[in-house]
Amino acid sequence: MKLNKIAYSLFISGVLAGGAAQAATTSVAGGSINFEGQVVDAACAISADSLNQTVILDQVKAAKLATAGQVAGQPVAFQIVLSDCDSAVSQNAAVTFSGQADATSADTLANTAGAGAATNVALQLYGPDGQKLPLGTASSAVTLNEGTNTLPFSVDYIATGAAATAGSVAATATFSMNYS
Repeated sequence: MKLNKIAYSLFISGVLAGGAAQAATTSVAGGSINFEGQVVDAACAISADSLNQTVILDQVKAAKLATAGQVAGQPVAFQIVLSDCDSAVSQNAAVTFSGQADATSADTLANTAGAGAATNVALQLYGPDGQKLPLGTASSAVTLNEGTNTLPFSVDYIATGAAATAGSVAATATFSMNYS
């Protein structure tokens, strides 16, 4: 009987100790999480990875951009991924880019790097067909398949005037999808 009372006492002590440990929970402020989304009525949805991208171009020597219209010849590929496509709604997709146009070459993106920017340099976009893609013009169409589709693009440096000078290059383009 005395052994049962000792066992019972130990059991109760363990339960109380466990309860005390649980009562010592501490909460600390964390951070915030922003959620963004959009509902569209279109043939496809744009993949979240394609909505806001940063494309890093390799450095280029100023000597490669010595005369107006000269392209560096080192295009950097990027893509826009469409998901959940329904080819019964639309069979083709194209993209139209817009942004600040270069003052000398209106079809290209102006260098908006600010202080320390390279001069006489803009960025030339290329469509899925590999051809120059002027700002405000729809790209060549890509035939849509059911499900996921990847639209390939590229960008390269282009000289817009006299020889380019060294400095930073930056530009921002927005895009809209065109379904047909």
